[in-house]
Amino acid sequence: MAILLLTSSVLGVNAVIVANNQTSEYLVAGRDLPAGSPIALADSATAQVNLGITAGNYLSVGDLPSGGYLLGPVRKGQLIPKSMLASAVIDERVPLVVSSAMGLSSGLIAGASVDIWVTPIDDENLVGEPYALVLGAEVARLLEKTEMFNNSGPDVELWVPVEAVGPVLGAMSSGSKLSLVLRPTLADE
Repeated sequence: MAILLLTSSVLGVNAVIVANNQTSEYLVAGRDLPAGSPIALADSATAQVNLGITAGNYLSVGDLPSGGYLLGPVRKGQLIPKSMLASAVIDERVPLVVSSAMGLSSGLIAGASVDIWVTPIDDENLVGEPYALVLGAEVARLLEKTEMFNNSGPDVELWVPVEAVGPVLGAMSSGSKLSLVLRPTLADE
């Protein structure tokens, strides 16, 4: 009797595992994709995963809409949530290219969040107290400089709020030093 009970429980557990092990093919980011970027099949790869009841929240193969844009960053290898897609860019941010006066963190990649700090320099070349000008700007991409004798780091294209463009350009044109400070997020851990 014990052998029959043991055999039936093993078979029952095996049947439950087989019934619940339903994997499907979903789209994952093929590279780091910043917010606001258009998404195409060339930007994605596929992965076989079992998402259970959350399957409807992610793009499966064949669900990618044409002309779609990302509302937030998606890291390479991450499943692409349907909630991150829009038919047009609807946030009120614009791209702005800046150079950092200090070195860039090794964790600075597309999709990372940075604060823009300003160190004011007045007409007499006196350095003022640094202050945060923009909090939580998103890195769109790093722009490597191609000049032969250039010792400075890459320029950084950022997504900043529209209302921050004037103050950032004002700080740049006044000769103030801009520095980008990485804001670690849970995705960086």
